[in-house]
Amino acid sequence: MSNIAIILLVTAATSGLVLAIALLAISRLRAERTRIESALGSSAGASIEETTAALARMADEATVTRRCRSRLEKIMAECPLPTILLNRERVILELSARAEEELDQPRRRRGLLETLGSHELDEAAASAMDTQKPAELIVRLYAGGRRTYKVRLAPFRIEGEAECLVFLQDVAASMDFGELRSQFAATVSHELRTPLAGIRALVESLQDPSLSPEDAAKFLGRVDQETQRLGQLIDEILFLSSLESGSAENIAGKAMFGEAASRVLEKLEPLARQFEVSIDTRIQPDLSLPLSERMAGTLLSNLLENAIKYSGRGSHVELSAEKEGRQVRIVIRDDGIGIDAEHLPHIFERFYRVDKSRSRRLGGTGLGLSIVKHVVESAGGEVRANSREGFGTEMTILLPLRP
Repeated sequence: MSNIAIILLVTAATSGLVLAIALLAISRLRAERTRIESALGSSAGASIEETTAALARMADEATVTRRCRSRLEKIMAECPLPTILLNRERVILELSARAEEELDQPRRRRGLLETLGSHELDEAAASAMDTQKPAELIVRLYAGGRRTYKVRLAPFRIEGEAECLVFLQDVAASMDFGELRSQFAATVSHELRTPLAGIRALVESLQDPSLSPEDAAKFLGRVDQETQRLGQLIDEILFLSSLESGSAENIAGKAMFGEAASRVLEKLEPLARQFEVSIDTRIQPDLSLPLSERMAGTLLSNLLENAIKYSGRGSHVELSAEKEGRQVRIVIRDDGIGIDAEHLPHIFERFYRVDKSRSRRLGGTGLGLSIVKHVVESAGGEVRANSREGFGTEMTILLPLRP
């Protein structure tokens, strides 16, 4: 066979192969187009461009749907109130994390009446979706026992379909807060009345014309003590109130622990001598606290003053502080009289005193450890106490270091 014949034969074979591949590709493209057109419901005569545009619109809609779903899940996870999303038939579509925690066995795809057992709430939700008007009502629901809830119904329409959001607020919680506030006001009034009554009695004694100059001087000294105690009590009440309301000066900062401890120990030195208490320190060099200088001083002053006054005469107090990973550990330990297990869980409560008569005699207000707890927790830390009657007390504070 001549070279020309061989070349022609190879060329024909190659052309046939290329043609076969081209035909196969076209066949596959047509099949893919048919599949896409079928999925989109397009007409057989639609162009590839039209089909591609329709497919892109579907992809966009799917993306929007996924985003909406993610937003809804995030809202339901973070919503601070128990929240339920209902469809027109009052079937539960979504539940907030708080609702799943607080209510008894709530379930998606179950009816509202079946889940919560309240005909009143079920009827109110149906009425709200019919009228598309928000509504509020008070209902009793079973959630770890019978609880009273204030319910807000927020109906709306999605593409013509009625749905409703149900927000539940535990009324007992707000009632408890009101009761707590009332108790605090009553306690403050009582605490203020005590030094005022003492001052009034002393003033009446001073008005006695037969009072000797020595007794008058003694009574005046006691008046001065009571007025100082009253001023300290008012200052601490105002300071604690500002901490709880968030209106206090910025708690965060950077205070050098060694310097803050030196200032506090110098101030408390006369008190330590009076109670014959020795204090040792073990502080890591160049250690800083994530607190402002004032807050660092307040924290240490309250803890050390407590240890000096209430550990018992002749006790020994140790103050240690060191960096531990990404936090600072502060420990104040004494070998004094300790705290009975009955009182230990309450020592951080406002105005709580283990020994009321001794605390008043020593000038305590019952607010020092409450202030410590608020300062520490506002800085993202924690404070805990360990004690055993007759074997001393240990206060541990952990404060996170900021990056």
